[in-house]
Amino acid sequence: MTSNEDIALIGERQAAARRLLADPLITARTHPDDFAVVRSHSDWLIQRFRRVLGYDLTVAADHARLAKTGLVGPVARPLTRHSGAQFSPRTYGHLALCLAALVEAPRSVTVSRLAADVHAAAVEAGLDFDPRDRMGERRAFIAALGHLASWGAVTPSEGALRDHAADSGADVRLTVHSEVVRRVVAHPPHSTADAADFVRGMEADDPAGDLAGEVALRRMLAETAVVYRDDLTPRQRDRLAHHQWRAVAELAELLGCDAEIRAEGIALIMPDEADAERAVAFPSGDPAGQAALLLVERLIALLRPGTVPAAGVPVPAGVLAGELRAVIDDGAQRRWGRAAVSHVPDPDDIAARALRLLRDTGLMRGPGTQGGDHEGWTLLAAAARYGGRPFHGAANGADAPTADAGAAGSAGGSGAAVDAASGGRE
Repeated sequence: MTSNEDIALIGERQAAARRLLADPLITARTHPDDFAVVRSHSDWLIQRFRRVLGYDLTVAADHARLAKTGLVGPVARPLTRHSGAQFSPRTYGHLALCLAALVEAPRSVTVSRLAADVHAAAVEAGLDFDPRDRMGERRAFIAALGHLASWGAVTPSEGALRDHAADSGADVRLTVHSEVVRRVVAHPPHSTADAADFVRGMEADDPAGDLAGEVALRRMLAETAVVYRDDLTPRQRDRLAHHQWRAVAELAELLGCDAEIRAEGIALIMPDEADAERAVAFPSGDPAGQAALLLVERLIALLRPGTVPAAGVPVPAGVLAGELRAVIDDGAQRRWGRAAVSHVPDPDDIAARALRLLRDTGLMRGPGTQGGDHEGWTLLAAAARYGGRPFHGAANGADAPTADAGAAGSAGGSGAAVDAASGGRE
């Protein structure tokens, strides 16, 4: 019989594993409690991540870095600003240039000095980037720095980054954590023909060998919200059919999760405490998450995907547009109006983010995520688990379902149905 102490020890280790899978880079400054647990169980975590998922975990004095590999395109998620807007290509450029400049920066540096170093690095690379030039450029530069601060690579020691974004004369002093800066990029770029060639070189989701194939299968289940059998290659489907129970058992030991195994596919189900650990991205309490949950509940009530023997049910464009409008205009805005924050999010932005979340979590499939793009969407089989109480009049907003469905899916860095997506694929 397992003692209470052993159960607590196992729970701590699994919680630490879920945190690292969701946030592959944590530091003593950004996640003090989580990092303390990771460090205390570092030997177990290093060994298990290597054996179960083929990931390398490095635990240093003040940070831990889980270097993922094998899946890139299928689980890549864009970085976002605090507003929820995705990074533009120019912001990604500033992020790369900041990293290049910070590697050789002193322990303490001002933002204005770093901006000059970024410009110098851009000139050397043949790029027209100068964060001292105009406000738009400066804001992209500060957005990149803000993300580095959230990862623990830099810490504002005097002033606030947002002040410099508004006024170039408001200088800010940063403390640079050079070891963390070097760990941000888990797999430094090497010489390739182009960026697509570099990504293809990182892909290893369908290896031929049996052992490598089993690791790839476990990786896919951990990092993908829902693995649909119809989306797999014949070799992957055969591997899943023969090894799914063993793969689920290995992941349960590492992450403390259960699994739903059905004819359509497999989804990992995280424990209830994963929500408090921020290892769950859906359902969530933010406006886009609540709108997405209300939308999927209404669509389930209308289309009944669980009664159709197929992986998905097409959603007519008019139905999707009408339900989005009902959720945002009639339901969600009333909920936000009662909140402590008086700001009501932009309806088109919330619609686009809600659709993107449902697509990323494997609950819907669609061609795009713009607020007005309602053609070609499908409600997938896994959405049926979020069906709320039956109701009528969904199109006109009557009897809207409640937003208290349980969380399910993966804890990986993929933005999965229970994924705390950490800022993108590592």
